[in-house]
Amino acid sequence: MRVRRPVVGGEEVTGRQLLVVVAVLVGIGAFWVLFAVGYLFLSSVQVERSEARASASASAAGVQVGAPCPADVEHLDEILAIDGGSLPEGAEVVSVEPAVNFAEAYPGGWGYIIEFTASDQAIREYTETYTAVSGDLIEKHSEATHVSKTDGLEDIDLKNISNPMSTDFGNATLVLERPLGRGWLVIRGGGR
Repeated sequence: MRVRRPVVGGEEVTGRQLLVVVAVLVGIGAFWVLFAVGYLFLSSVQVERSEARASASASAAGVQVGAPCPADVEHLDEILAIDGGSLPEGAEVVSVEPAVNFAEAYPGGWGYIIEFTASDQAIREYTETYTAVSGDLIEKHSEATHVSKTDGLEDIDLKNISNPMSTDFGNATLVLERPLGRGWLVIRGGGR
């Protein structure tokens, strides 16, 4: 018994010709699948880049994702109210900045760095009132060093502070320069 080969346009189709046609169709299908996967991948990369750009420009403007208010002097009272805190009596605010390094290291995190100057006595009284460090023992407190990416010090350049000390209270970290005069109050929040 003889197997009949298919006929197209009046000519018999060989096995080789049929194999070529199937291979071409499979190749075209594979091309479209790879094209679709590549398109979806590039689209997601572009979305991630635009989100990163938006986040970076927001941080540069003092706005942090999830933060209750922008990081600027105009919102100082709102920022201090987050942790029910204040600054030393008569303190002069030098700057209010977003805690960018903390936000990068702690997903969903946000924070503020308030740099201030105040008198020696005002800083001692403030430390005595708000922290576990006695105002009389500030000079004997150990020097501040970074211990982790979320230790409250990640957004402060300790190299530019003479003999820094730090202490935590609530969601805040107080960093003081010794001899006393300059300080940084770091307030952080957010969650994973």
